[in-house]
Amino acid sequence: MSSPKPIRIANVSGNPNLDWCWIRDLIDRDFVIGDRPLRWSNFSLSAKQQFANPRAVKLARRFPGLARCAGAAAFAAAAEQTPFDLIVSHGPWVTSWVEYAMRVRRTNRTARHFGFSFNFTDLPTGLRYQLMARSFRQVDLLTVFTEAELDLYQEYFRLDRQTFLRAPWGVAAPLRSPPPRLIEGEYFAALGGEARDYETLCEAARRCPDTKFVVIARPKNFQNVDPPANLSVHFNLPYAEAWGILWHAVASIISLRSRDTPCGLVTLIGTMHLGKAQIVTHSVGVAEYVRDGESGILVAPRDPQAMVEAICRLRDNPELRCRLGSQARIQATANYNEAATVEFFKDRLQEWFGKPD
Repeated sequence: MSSPKPIRIANVSGNPNLDWCWIRDLIDRDFVIGDRPLRWSNFSLSAKQQFANPRAVKLARRFPGLARCAGAAAFAAAAEQTPFDLIVSHGPWVTSWVEYAMRVRRTNRTARHFGFSFNFTDLPTGLRYQLMARSFRQVDLLTVFTEAELDLYQEYFRLDRQTFLRAPWGVAAPLRSPPPRLIEGEYFAALGGEARDYETLCEAARRCPDTKFVVIARPKNFQNVDPPANLSVHFNLPYAEAWGILWHAVASIISLRSRDTPCGLVTLIGTMHLGKAQIVTHSVGVAEYVRDGESGILVAPRDPQAMVEAICRLRDNPELRCRLGSQARIQATANYNEAATVEFFKDRLQEWFGKPD
């Protein structure tokens, strides 16, 4: 008797670690659809994986399209040799490059294409928009993490609403136990680089000269921002070190640049898992995860005085900090965990491969 035919899954990402395979390591190894086991193959569109020459890697980091193009072409060639049943691509850039490369090579794609984590900091325009919109029309499913993005991306890219599906941002806590304290004293911490508004945070810090602030961001976030003396900035810290700084903070601040910014969920949900109170710009995405005054404090965008008032509320009220942080952890543990992500993916597999042909 022949063995059941496996469901062949290609995991395509921009992660430089080729061993990173999204949900594979979270699913029970004995999990099957019908009697078909899962067989994963990993592909990376990162500069580190595409180029051996250090100069080429450095150039590709300046121009990410070079590595994405090379990696997508390599994937398309591999897909011709070993056809897959399902392609899981991570992020809109990887998703579009995968489809573009297969179209250029005229790859006979029979696999379903699942674009996970479909989220933009800045929407593409011009030729880039045209190429991406055309690629997205070939994708079977695009997953977003907020209801607001369903309408935004459908209308912007003129795609069928059935192409999109909302899923909760479900992850594990960034840290399991308290790391060593690296910064003494009490301070507020801000972590993240996507769509951040650090000008407003800096102005709020100026109005609170006796309060200490620590920011972990990217160099681009402070190119035209002059931080006050009571706000220190750290760039590109290692994962554990960055989250360790946030762990020991009085509270977290996520300052986003507009009400229409669907970003910040990585920091938001990670902080909720840590049971930390946080002040967050009231944006379309964040408002779906945080209940104002219950699991966090929402403030109007680009309003430094509103941020100052929220900072003072948390700084001077330990009981409020504890209540907000505890409720945030309860909410994250119940709804925004790895188990939710696993079940979401299993449901898609059942939908696509669980029915007899």
